Amino acid sequence: MKNLVIEKRGKGRPPRVTSEQVSTFDPSSIQVVRGSELSFDDSIFEPISSGTFMDLILSEQGGLMPATSMVICGGPGSGKSTVVLDMLFKMAEDGKKVLFISREMDEIGHYKYCRRMHRFANVPTLFLKNYSATVKETLEHVFKEGWDVVGIDSVAEVIDMYKDAYSTTESKAELWFLSLQGTHKKGGNEAGLNTAFINIQQVTKSGGFAGSNRLKHMTDAMCHVDRIKDSDERKVYFSKNRDCNIDTHIKFRIGMNQVEYMLPDADEVED
Repeated sequence: MKNLVIEKRGKGRPPRVTSEQVSTFDPSSIQVVRGSELSFDDSIFEPISSGTFMDLILSEQGGLMPATSMVICGGPGSGKSTVVLDMLFKMAEDGKKVLFISREMDEIGHYKYCRRMHRFANVPTLFLKNYSATVKETLEHVFKEGWDVVGIDSVAEVIDMYKDAYSTTESKAELWFLSLQGTHKKGGNEAGLNTAFINIQQVTKSGGFAGSNRLKHMTDAMCHVDRIKDSDERKVYFSKNRDCNIDTHIKFRIGMNQVEYMLPDADEVED
């Protein structure tokens, strides 16, 4: 039976099948492979350096690995957006093609932010609020160009935009979001770049992850940013990182037009 769709016939009546559209299953498309049969360009093993102590905990190679999808989460004002923009700025200075996608701020908010953190003004930025009705088409078009690193602020906002624009469920919005990133991690863009994604995520009032377990499990790394009590310092660490086995944290302060990174004190390093 081809081109079938279910049409509702009214309250209490069974659905009626009409000819319009159908999703077909092709068994021949299924592939079971061994790791020895997989092949990717060696460039996915070349870390993207931020030139800061962050590189020590991003990967064992020292930097953000291409084709990686990581989440960075923390409370309001913890500094997660600042850390992401700082990494993007320094990676761009090193010749990498980077993009920051802002749903949290509009142009005026970003302009004010850049007046305080001057260097961030050089990071290419897409203001997603301007494309609320076409978030899917907009991101798919922009990603098609190809980027080394994309920062997204924030996952929750993009998911909500998708749900509102296409009147769908959170589950379907998440599947689209993860599938889109998966395509570009594998180089599915015009430049053939294995894009690395840094996804900013919100936390709940109790400090928990504001998202489904699917988002947790389908990303390669889970990073956390916390403010240190009674201090102007913050710390950043990973609870999960497939590219690094180092179990430690990095500290930082946000100063005038710069982020100052520090190694933890000796008594803060766990054995």
